[in-house]
Amino acid sequence: MSNLKNITVNEITSDDSINLLNSSKLHIICSAKKVGGLANTLLTKLGEPQLNIDRYCDMVNSKYEPGCLFPKHTITLFPVLRQDKQLTMQQDLRKFFGDTFEAQEKYFKSNKMIFCFDEQSWPDMALVKAILQEELINRPLEGVESISFHPF
Repeated sequence: MSNLKNITVNEITSDDSINLLNSSKLHIICSAKKVGGLANTLLTKLGEPQLNIDRYCDMVNSKYEPGCLFPKHTITLFPVLRQDKQLTMQQDLRKFFGDTFEAQEKYFKSNKMIFCFDEQSWPDMALVKAILQEELINRPLEGVESISFHPF
């Protein structure tokens, strides 16, 4: 599956999406930004206290690797690009997408995935989308009916 559908933030944070998250039919991948990020909005809507949200984001960013919140939530937090840790942005993205796909196949098994990236966390949206498309071609995800991409 190489064609990604662009969607809006309203679709991602809608009650329908929250219900899909609660039913494990939707896997959302978003940047681990504590302040002003989609992770904060979604996890707050799911009833997580701010202390837990901050802790999840801090852990993902300090380890510089994706962190899945399974089985509690079908959300994977994607680390924010760190210039001091990165190999290259392309290598980091390939590794992080691979980790995310592995979590999807082993744990989530959701039939819908939404990748949400902001330019403050990953400044080159065209590169992020291109690498995601390449990785999806190289590693098709069984059982996933739709994959969406949301740059903001």
